[in-house]
Amino acid sequence: MEAMKAYGAGLAGGQFDAQAFIKKPTVIFRLFALAVGLLLWLWVASGVWHKRLSGQLVCLYNYSSSTCSFGSAVGFFSVGAAVALLILDARFHTISAVQTRRRAVLTDLVVSGVMSFIFLITFFTLWSKYSSFEITEEYSGRYAKLSIFFALISLVSWGGASFFSWRRYQDGAGMSMPATFSANPDAGLIEGGEYGYERGNPGNQIF
Repeated sequence: MEAMKAYGAGLAGGQFDAQAFIKKPTVIFRLFALAVGLLLWLWVASGVWHKRLSGQLVCLYNYSSSTCSFGSAVGFFSVGAAVALLILDARFHTISAVQTRRRAVLTDLVVSGVMSFIFLITFFTLWSKYSSFEITEEYSGRYAKLSIFFALISLVSWGGASFFSWRRYQDGAGMSMPATFSANPDAGLIEGGEYGYERGNPGNQIF
């Protein structure tokens, strides 16, 4: 028989499989979100400011320093959220209580959804502000344009992670599972979907 699963993962206590972990859709999307968020954070913090001939430092997003600060902060929080959810993904197979797994998956879904919405706002804000920017002297808008592009990539990355998180939550919510995996594992064996968390370890399968 197939190993019992809840929210896409098998019995608690299995060994961590790095090769299987790196192939999970949610992990792939979050790694993209992590890398792009880091670039967005650094570029907006240092690359989208222009020093005028008068010595004044201005933000290329239509002179709005708050927009530059907002873009940098969004990149920073994207990195933090991606790292936290990657750690949750890696540790998910050690959680034995089904209700705890449910809360973990729900947290994943909410955070991913919120980050998707934030990057939707960020993309249109940066794009609108930069397209309205006018200045009479030469300047380099390379990093400002790249930041807009990577805000869009971040939106896609977090949107993809949100989709698979929702699939995982639906998969687990539709199951009738015991409170934990330790009590009577032979009753009601259920095969769950594989939407991103640890696959059942062959060593934990029930025959």
